[in-house]
Amino acid sequence: MAKDKFIIQDCMWLITESVGVPVYDFDFRRFFNCLTPYDAPSKLAGVARIGAFQDYAELYAESAELGIDLVHTPDDHLRCTSLPIWYPLIKDFTPRSRWYSEIPTFSEIESEFELPLFIKGSRQTSKHSAAASVVRSRKDFEIAASIFKTDPILHWQDFVCRELADLRPVSGGVEDKIPASFEFRTFWWRGELVGSGRYWFEANDYTWTEVEKSAALEVAKKAVTALNCVFLVVDLAQTITGDWIIIECNDGMESGYAGASPFAIWQNIIELESKN
Repeated sequence: MAKDKFIIQDCMWLITESVGVPVYDFDFRRFFNCLTPYDAPSKLAGVARIGAFQDYAELYAESAELGIDLVHTPDDHLRCTSLPIWYPLIKDFTPRSRWYSEIPTFSEIESEFELPLFIKGSRQTSKHSAAASVVRSRKDFEIAASIFKTDPILHWQDFVCRELADLRPVSGGVEDKIPASFEFRTFWWRGELVGSGRYWFEANDYTWTEVEKSAALEVAKKAVTALNCVFLVVDLAQTITGDWIIIECNDGMESGYAGASPFAIWQNIIELESKN
């Protein structure tokens, strides 16, 4: 399917393409006034919703040639997606992490961390696979390392080890996936919260109280300020002791909505952008 390019509500550009994932795709033309002009108006923000970017720098350059200035430069995009870049900026609010250009030995890991560990790529996990992510023994590590070497999502990324935080559990979830926890995805536009929802939408329904939400957003704001990206997603979880930590940061252009309302998110973004 060819990419669709249009101006939404006369205030910003969108480049969209369906990826066949219900928690990512959204039919903007069904809910908002969307027009495709012959000439690209200047000074309008641009957002691409086409799934995970294969080469963001190339997309950024191609969009600029069309007169569409995406809200994130290539450097911005890396700052909000690559753990080796965002982690040093918020390390006091997220589990201790280390990354390796090549898969380390178990002995190297033991010298740096105590088990259990969480394994991921520098940008993402592989579909929340527990076997590729949760390490409680040498055997678990060997399995995770083996998966990492050949997994199409992981093999090209840096190998990241993180302390496995003891998170408040929630019921439900999907077999063979990372255990569901009291985790939420938050969406931020120009420093303002524009949407939030439970991260584990496959689990049994759960929500936060206003007090819990306020405490969580206070922590999320640390990342929003430190990373200074226009469209940022911050995932937060509560530990069993009641503290809130940042699980991950992402580019809002690539992120699925999880349990957040896409209509509400874009309605809020449009309202803010109309005033910009």
